[in-house]
Amino acid sequence: MKRLILFSMMCLMVIASTAQNISGRVIDEQAKPMPFANVVLVSRSDSAYIAGAVTKDDGSFSIATDNQDGLLKVSSVGYIIRYIDARQGNIGDIQMQPDTQMLGEVVVKGQMPTHKMTTEGVLTTVENTLLSKAGTANDVLQQLPGVQKKGDGIEVFGKGTPLIYINGRQLRDKSELDKISSESVKSVELITTPGAKYDAQVESVILIKTRRQQGEGWSGDVQSHYRQGYNPDLDLGLNLNYRHNGLDVFGSVWYNDDQNRQRNLINLDVVADTLWHMAEQFNSDTHHRSFYVSAGVNYVFNDQHSMGFRYDTKAWLKPKMTGSFIADVTADGVFYDHLDSKLEQETTSNMPHTLNVYYNGRVGKTTIDFNTDYIFHKDRTSQFTNEVSQERTSRTVTSTNVVRNQLWASKLVLSWPLWKGNLQAGTEYDITNRNDDYVNPEQVVPTSQTEQRERNYIFFAEYSRSLPFGQMRLGLRNENVSTDYYLRGVHQPEQSRSYHHFFPTAALMAKAGKVQLMANYAMKIQQPYYWMLSSNVAYVNRFTWESGNPMLQPAIRNEVGLMAMYKWMRLAVDYKHTTDEIVNVAETVAGNEATTIITRANVHRSDGLRAMLTLSPRFGLYQPSLTVGVIKDWIKIPSPVGNLSPKNPIGLIQSNNDFQLSPTLTASASLQVTTTGDQQNMTVTKPGYVADVSVTKTFFDNRLSVRIGGRNLFNSQQHINICYGLRSLYQETHKDSRKFELSVRYNFNATNSKYKGTGAGNDEKNRF
Repeated sequence: MKRLILFSMMCLMVIASTAQNISGRVIDEQAKPMPFANVVLVSRSDSAYIAGAVTKDDGSFSIATDNQDGLLKVSSVGYIIRYIDARQGNIGDIQMQPDTQMLGEVVVKGQMPTHKMTTEGVLTTVENTLLSKAGTANDVLQQLPGVQKKGDGIEVFGKGTPLIYINGRQLRDKSELDKISSESVKSVELITTPGAKYDAQVESVILIKTRRQQGEGWSGDVQSHYRQGYNPDLDLGLNLNYRHNGLDVFGSVWYNDDQNRQRNLINLDVVADTLWHMAEQFNSDTHHRSFYVSAGVNYVFNDQHSMGFRYDTKAWLKPKMTGSFIADVTADGVFYDHLDSKLEQETTSNMPHTLNVYYNGRVGKTTIDFNTDYIFHKDRTSQFTNEVSQERTSRTVTSTNVVRNQLWASKLVLSWPLWKGNLQAGTEYDITNRNDDYVNPEQVVPTSQTEQRERNYIFFAEYSRSLPFGQMRLGLRNENVSTDYYLRGVHQPEQSRSYHHFFPTAALMAKAGKVQLMANYAMKIQQPYYWMLSSNVAYVNRFTWESGNPMLQPAIRNEVGLMAMYKWMRLAVDYKHTTDEIVNVAETVAGNEATTIITRANVHRSDGLRAMLTLSPRFGLYQPSLTVGVIKDWIKIPSPVGNLSPKNPIGLIQSNNDFQLSPTLTASASLQVTTTGDQQNMTVTKPGYVADVSVTKTFFDNRLSVRIGGRNLFNSQQHINICYGLRSLYQETHKDSRKFELSVRYNFNATNSKYKGTGAGNDEKNRF
């Protein structure tokens, strides 16, 4: 298999070597690179389209063609169209001039497009817009149409948690988004139809590109973020970079002190020989303190070759959770028991180690991107629960859970011009080992020792090119997964499996006047997270346990989507069909009908529809954005009382409002409304209203910025009901999410690292 793949890639490289290239760079009137400019090769006789390209972030472009007699047409909104004689090779810089007769200087700046459709999603320009004053990169993402804040993270409406890359490097720690200033962000691309080069189970990707500053010597920034809710939170950070010629040495040190408070009201009903009803209240307080350290070296030999490495680690200072559990239990409407429990949980983590080494280069017309990664981390969680029963036997339950994860991964990607387009092909090999030991000395729940060894071999190829009416992209990804499952050191053949899947992707983008259209198709897979496959049984309380399911199968999805954009209006509709969908189910513990064990299972099929309309007009110093979306599921989940099916769709209304009050003062106000509705066997019983406001002031030529804001002003909380057939659970979650925020940031001699590592084994890292 490996020899066949290598032979195919060599043949493609030989074919590619016969193609000819026209390359160059587009710059503006101030000699600055112009990204997203259109460069089209047209016939000299009748101006017919031959080939085309869009300039990259550095203004460069490359067009593969055999045509020897044509004209280059270079255009960008607000600039005079230029025609240049085309010739093979590098034609150098093409300088554009503003179209002063069409638009005045201020109007040109205001008319530059904020959103641009790509063959995978939508690219949003942040630099020199009000989004650059949002605060942090996290604040920028939360203002993107269709991106929702979910707890401490974000989700793409109807597409789940996105994979996030910063300058090609995958984000490992979500708190890193709060370490990046919004003014450092150049653009953000929200990909809702990831191509073959991304992991097959990824449904959405966010690509963040930061501004690349010029300069030598030392640079960096000092930051402080303070949040006050019921408890205070504090982040302190220092980012440094030293640059000399092609050498960059960079590092970061951060201290985080976070405290979380959560209150849950739960009603659990179980229908068996007896009708059980549990009215529960679970309160928890957590305190996390940590140090984060990152360091690396990057060296740019010339404009063709660069390499480097990056090391990340984190030290937790004994994170601790304390909680209380109070429950009143009735059996057939008659008082049965009152429980009063105290819970303590402490996690001891060995310092995790994450290392990335990369090489990025170009040999002839072939671009090379190589990454290798190593990750190791070990967590030990000890839990102590003291249950006091009014009518039955009181008991103490202790448990220890030790989890060890280890990953080696390497990835090679080659790309070259081919047949008036671009071909990208790559391979990846991952080795994953995970040990999960759960011990309960009292034997209330079973003790378990499991080990999973997984090997992934991946190959993908993707071809893209410009067409007379737009662009196209075709891709194919092959994933070969081999898993060995061990229980107490004994190999389990039934749970050990191998998969061999091909995942095709396709996209077509066209223009009809001012209307941009895109159609796409993709086959995806949802691999169960490792904890979903664990046979460990976790003790919650005497009426509720949780466990994984080693027999889970991966879910396969077929997705089609349509998108249309006209000026500041955008409409997107997606449909997906899933086989072996993974859902939450509840079962009875053998010999104890009152105790429920929550686990996961596969159902035969499900269907889903997502539609979203975004309006983003611009009115001078005021820039609003309104998004209205809806998702609807069709699924049948087997239960003892028949199939369970969602009935009502869930809606989203998102309003973002940005104001430029002065050159150094901006304000923002946003509102996110989530309606009631059903998703799988879960029902959102009350709508949610999340309102945020902020004001940002800059000083000393933007070197110092101060931001004051408020989060979740209405203190909106989550209300859900989950139905398992003979069991139903209603839960109200009250989090400490209404907060006052104060952020201060000072930048000096700003230069950004040129690090270009993209990482390998990204899918496996997420499954940890």
